[in-house]
Amino acid sequence: MVKNSKNQKSLPMLMTDEDFRLLAQMIPGGVLIHQKEIIIFANSQAHNIIGFDEKTGLAGEMLTKFFPSDAWQRLSQSIEGGELNNNSSGFTADLQIIRSDKSKVHIESTTTKITFSSGVALCTIFHDVSQRKKSEKIIHHQANYDNLTGLPNRTLFMDRLTQEVIRAKRQKSRVALMFIDLDRFKWVNDTLGHGAGDLLLKEVSARLQKCLRKSDTIARIGGDEFTAILPDMIRGPHAERVAGSVLTELATPFLLDGQEAFISGSVGIAIYPDDAKEMDDLLKNADTAMYRAKNEGRNAFRFFTPDMHEEAQERMELEKDLHHALERNQLVLNYQPIIDMRTKKIVGAESFIRWHHPKRGNIPPNTFIPIAEEIGLIAEITQWTIRTSCIQAQQWREQKKVVEDFFISVNLSCTRCRELSTDDKISSILKESGLPPTALVLEITENILSEDEVRAMVMLDKLVALGVNLWLDDFGTGYSSLSVLKKLPVNGIKIDRAFVPDVTSNAQTTVLVEAIMSLAKSLKRRVIGEGVEREDQAEFLVKHSCDWGQGYLYSKAVIAKEFEEYLKSHKA
Repeated sequence: MVKNSKNQKSLPMLMTDEDFRLLAQMIPGGVLIHQKEIIIFANSQAHNIIGFDEKTGLAGEMLTKFFPSDAWQRLSQSIEGGELNNNSSGFTADLQIIRSDKSKVHIESTTTKITFSSGVALCTIFHDVSQRKKSEKIIHHQANYDNLTGLPNRTLFMDRLTQEVIRAKRQKSRVALMFIDLDRFKWVNDTLGHGAGDLLLKEVSARLQKCLRKSDTIARIGGDEFTAILPDMIRGPHAERVAGSVLTELATPFLLDGQEAFISGSVGIAIYPDDAKEMDDLLKNADTAMYRAKNEGRNAFRFFTPDMHEEAQERMELEKDLHHALERNQLVLNYQPIIDMRTKKIVGAESFIRWHHPKRGNIPPNTFIPIAEEIGLIAEITQWTIRTSCIQAQQWREQKKVVEDFFISVNLSCTRCRELSTDDKISSILKESGLPPTALVLEITENILSEDEVRAMVMLDKLVALGVNLWLDDFGTGYSSLSVLKKLPVNGIKIDRAFVPDVTSNAQTTVLVEAIMSLAKSLKRRVIGEGVEREDQAEFLVKHSCDWGQGYLYSKAVIAKEFEEYLKSHKA
């Protein structure tokens, strides 16, 4: 028989030495032999896992001292219910036990009845699985949480949204779903670096959490996109208050590595089941509402409305068709002549892109260009526009259909302007077409300085060094035209078409246009008048030394073939 040590209590012995040796050889891990909650025997592994000195020994100790009481309760119920017998697989438990130093260790245990030669006892075999549980926790966290912000990721967000929708359906309650997109996040990344961008995302996540209740879920689903699930929330003051709080937090300046950064947010809100009864539709509708907020000026929130669905469907169809517009030769260029205001001769032309859709007819640029910018097609379309314009202009020059120094003018978005100058697309296009750099005019707006002035200026200087002419378009309509005129390396200024029609009928417009032309001349910039429709307007511009003009008085924008006919009838 196995004997008790001197300092152990006198306890009944239920197994022989041979029994014990067999047990020790056959069973790995910690082994406890006990009668109910009283420990009779513990092997070395059990002492190590529980953190108990073998010299003192576990025999005589109460199992409940180390094992949680609820686990012992469940085991007792199994014993009393007769669920444990010699043929059963035993009582299994996955639990944390308390070590002698009060620390915790995660174990997996199995308890069975064992009959020894001297009686019946319970045998609990257990293994330390703390490291495995820790690894599983890390894996679970990585699979369900965003590494940067610590917020739930798309996977966990979808799971929680599913649960909240199920609960709302059962309880006949509502769930508000918010899509939150950061405005000008790309500017922070491009200007201050990706490190600052990461700091911004962390701070944004902290601020968003302040806007929500503990029962709500805020998640980062990718890039600068966040979502919020607000259970038991209804359309109206509750959702509006949360959305307003989110916008206020995002509009408050961020301090990133000692530099102040300003952003804002666009928020879209859809309510279950008011706006959608299926989860996929709820997601789409919240996203659609967010885009409405962004398109209407940003730093705003919008609730989903039925008309947005129709608009989204229309937009989706346009996006799909726009992806194939170039390859299907649906994009064409129209050309409007630019006239020397004194000689009335054609000195150049501005190219305008048009989309002739086979089913929808002519789609205006202000409809499809923003879509192209958003879905990443603007670079390809702009490059095609410049190349086609340059090739056409050079053909007319070589065929002697235009004056020797005839030029072509192309509008650029400020973003694409920077890209074109950095990847040398302009120089390769000019080389391919044979058009001299001085015969290409790129029209930009003052917005080019709104996001990254330093970088924009470097890029524009590079274009000027190449020999390309830059014109400032829409002059007089922005917020800082007078200040940017001094900064930008432009050699031409286009008076916006909003002013020219009223120069002879509105005294304030007359004074404004006179001031613009006087300023441009003093800075040695060429002046081009847009929207010339009547002879009196042309005479006014000539009187005030306007160099060139364009408008319906001379010709509307027409396809290349019609432009050639115009050239014949107005020999340069």
